[in-house]
Amino acid sequence: MKKRSIILQLFIILFVILLCLIVFLGFSTYKYAESVIQKEVIQLNSNMLQQIAIRINQELVDVENLASRIAYDKNIIESLKGGTEEPEIDQDKVKRIEGIMATYIWSYRSTSMLIDAHVVDNHGNIYSTSYSLSSEQMVDFSLYSETAENSEENEVLPIKYHKDAISGYNYYYQVVRKVKDYITEDHYGLLLLNVNEKLLWDNYIRLTNDEKDFTIVDQNGVIISNKDKERINERLDGFVVALDKGNPENYYLEDGKLWIYYKINEYGWYILESLTLESAMMPIERIEYFLITFGLLCIVLTGVALVIVARKISEPLGLLTGKMTEFTEGDISIQIPDSPYKEFSEMSVSFNELIQRVNYLLEENINNERQKRLLELDFLQAQINPHFIYNTLSSIRFYVEMGKNEEAEDMLFHFSKLLRRVLSRADEFVLLRDEIELLDNYLALQRKRYPDVFEVEFSLPEDTLDSQIPSFILQPIIENAIFHGAQGKGPILIRIEAEVVDSDLYLTISDDGIGMSDEKIHEILNKEVQMNSIGIMNVNERIRILYGGTYGLTIEQNEPIGTRIVLKLRRYA
Repeated sequence: MKKRSIILQLFIILFVILLCLIVFLGFSTYKYAESVIQKEVIQLNSNMLQQIAIRINQELVDVENLASRIAYDKNIIESLKGGTEEPEIDQDKVKRIEGIMATYIWSYRSTSMLIDAHVVDNHGNIYSTSYSLSSEQMVDFSLYSETAENSEENEVLPIKYHKDAISGYNYYYQVVRKVKDYITEDHYGLLLLNVNEKLLWDNYIRLTNDEKDFTIVDQNGVIISNKDKERINERLDGFVVALDKGNPENYYLEDGKLWIYYKINEYGWYILESLTLESAMMPIERIEYFLITFGLLCIVLTGVALVIVARKISEPLGLLTGKMTEFTEGDISIQIPDSPYKEFSEMSVSFNELIQRVNYLLEENINNERQKRLLELDFLQAQINPHFIYNTLSSIRFYVEMGKNEEAEDMLFHFSKLLRRVLSRADEFVLLRDEIELLDNYLALQRKRYPDVFEVEFSLPEDTLDSQIPSFILQPIIENAIFHGAQGKGPILIRIEAEVVDSDLYLTISDDGIGMSDEKIHEILNKEVQMNSIGIMNVNERIRILYGGTYGLTIEQNEPIGTRIVLKLRRYA
């Protein structure tokens, strides 16, 4: 049975993966661009709607202010106080009230022709302006009175219309409020302002076109203003649904259009802009054409490149594959012949060196593991000098017999912390700050036993305290400095320093004790003498096994007097 080429299959799979990746990246780029463009369109048009809403809201505020000025006018109130229920009312009074209202309306900017006013006194007499294009219909003032009774301020009523013989249908909204004395708050009638819908329409009509339209609706989705007057009083169900969902976004999609809305005022009016998706997303078409062209070009070039590379590497890779298979089967003496290609030649040389290195490391690892296990056994058995335990307990007993309970309690505190750390220690490596904490407890005990014999100074930069070091490597050296450095000499100073150099950590323990001769140092380094139960050389051997032969400790004469021991460790943080 003829076997198929795995190289060919791999390159086919790679081609399919790259094809899928190109398609995915193209699609993702397209969707991302579409999202960005849509957000920019929405943001741009929202800003425009905000400006329109501000202008419309100002128009509405001005109308409300106009209604307040008329409703609180003292001359109108004084005229209405003398109202009568007679069929014939004083025409001078009518002209006076209507003239005052007309004066207010005509002072309302250039749009005064879009507003008319009606006042009904408490006796049912009606006073109306006649300078408006808005409404001449008979109004149901009983309905308006009921509305005004439920509100202390202006009340805005739904949009209405009337038919005019000249201009056709005129649409308007109404503002109703009470006519009352500002001081006494006595009611003298009802004010009704009819405001032509053109007042709203003028704020956006210049921005409309075949692709863009604007609509003003109330909170129930009923159209208040639109360039198509036949749509007024229709209901936009899509807007109501979007508003009910409480969507934080101010847009929705419906019937192939993008609808963006913005709130106008406290009455719950909104201005909506509708855009065709085609016009809103027009820039995305160019991106789409570019991505398709670029994707096809990438697919063709990728296919050609993969075919060429597959042919170039199939033969030497087949040879390497066979030799590597023999290696995985356990033949660690195998050697791969050199290749005429530079890359595969380097692979062959590296693989052959790897085989040699593996053989060497296997042998070295067996020896190191054997020595490490022996040293660990010795280390665990001698974490604390038994004589130190005995002497510490004797000192505690001595303090108790002398009645120095506070000193005995302090020694017990540090001794228990030291024992707890030693007996529960299972990790080979600890943080330098934890090792220093253990050392502090040890030094506290030794100060009680040997007062005024030594002082200890630490110089440990903050960036060294989180370094990982082998556990229990400082205590043996400090113990040696205390017991051997202070022989026949007064108080000594022990300094413990740490320094990071490149990727290595250097720990230096120095004292100004009696020091060591060169012969003594030579004996220690050559394992001819052991300074304490754990032994300085035990520490040195642990470091060398854990980090390699370039690491360990060195012993020097401290200048001008004393001993200086430097531990070189690989820094792990």
